[in-house]
Amino acid sequence: MELKRYLEADSKTALDKIKSEHGDEALIISSDKIGNKTEVIIGVNERTKKVTEIEEESKEKSDAFRHALEANANQGNGKQKPSANKKNPWTVIEKLNDEIADIRNSMLELQKNAPKSRKPTISEIDEKVKSRGFNLAPIETFNEWADVNFILGKPGSGKTEVLKRVLSCFNEQSEIDLLVINLSVGSQNQELMSLSPSLNFTYMNTQDIKILEKIENLRKCFAHIFIEVDYSLSKRVQERAALQNNLTMVCSGADHGFDPKEFGLETQEDHPPMILTRLDLCSDLPSKLNYLTENEVKIKGTATGPLK
Repeated sequence: MELKRYLEADSKTALDKIKSEHGDEALIISSDKIGNKTEVIIGVNERTKKVTEIEEESKEKSDAFRHALEANANQGNGKQKPSANKKNPWTVIEKLNDEIADIRNSMLELQKNAPKSRKPTISEIDEKVKSRGFNLAPIETFNEWADVNFILGKPGSGKTEVLKRVLSCFNEQSEIDLLVINLSVGSQNQELMSLSPSLNFTYMNTQDIKILEKIENLRKCFAHIFIEVDYSLSKRVQERAALQNNLTMVCSGADHGFDPKEFGLETQEDHPPMILTRLDLCSDLPSKLNYLTENEVKIKGTATGPLK
């Protein structure tokens, strides 16, 4: 038995092509829509097809051919007749076709009886968001910053944009001493550094993670410290942050996938609060929010688009 796949514009075209190539011997295994085309998978036995064609041309020649095959199989055994319990190959093939048909029917029945997945409605998602305590307000309105705050995230997740919003908000409210540390294995954050004079914060760039050992002394000089962490250092920084009992947040784009293990975490429950960014680039925001609620993620704020 050989499986063959046909992908045609519609089912009629596919069936016509199958019939022209295989006649009525083809067994249809499945038929599905693939995009705007129809996929049909069939099971055929080329040997059965050839023998059938011979029988249609001449039944006498076909019988003679089978007798010759039997005689050849019994050669050397004198006039010994075929064993009574020897299986007829055509019977085996017919049985196999029946079994395949039964399996196909069972699969169709399972598909028919399987409960269809239903997308939650917007109101249902709203209820989930409220029950989880999601804060979808702009991150600049967040007012629970600790003395030391770690901002983690993959490249392109919006860490710099989040810091710009938060620092701008602090600058508008009052004159307080702020320190921003760019802990990176690469070059310094030129964008943040250029904003230091206008937004009244001190900027420091370092590649040495040992700077975290000096945080206790630095916090005596600044009201708040914000540390933008390179993605490759996330796990090491979180180990130290947990010991120091500071606030750690992870920036994650709404249009990106979410995997806690990317930040050295084993489960979603270990995941720090999230700042959801790039909402304007997410093609299906309700489904994204529904996914985050089901995975017990905590959202503390959002950042969408460039700061105006």
